[in-house]
Amino acid sequence: MEIVLTWFIGLLCLGSLVIYWREWWKTRNRVKLGKVFLAVFASVAILGMAGMETYDRMTTNYIVETGECYVVNDQSSKGSSNVTLWFGERAYGFKEIPDVAYGPGQLFSCRATMTKQMQSGIDYELRSLDGELLYSTHSDD
Repeated sequence: MEIVLTWFIGLLCLGSLVIYWREWWKTRNRVKLGKVFLAVFASVAILGMAGMETYDRMTTNYIVETGECYVVNDQSSKGSSNVTLWFGERAYGFKEIPDVAYGPGQLFSCRATMTKQMQSGIDYELRSLDGELLYSTHSDD
């Protein structure tokens, strides 16, 4: 759903580029030319991100991080419910909050899958340090 929304926003930016270009072509106003450049930048940035993410998911071009980690709820900083898995100094963001006790003092044996280009979280699982599965975002588990 996130990719579809990103593509939609990118196409809206592209549509605004066409509208601003037509307005500038009629009036030759510098302000409208600035809007054209802003729309070009936004279109390239957003469609580029959507393209990389789509390519990664279509080709299953993922990176997998395994090892000890801890989970932090970063709801206050992002404004929405997200969690961050910390593998030492490396952090990766995910959408689904685990239904087990977690926090910086709670270590898990983790396996996290992210897209290679954007490093956006796809799924993860938390195991006890003994290997017992505690939480997983995999739909087949």
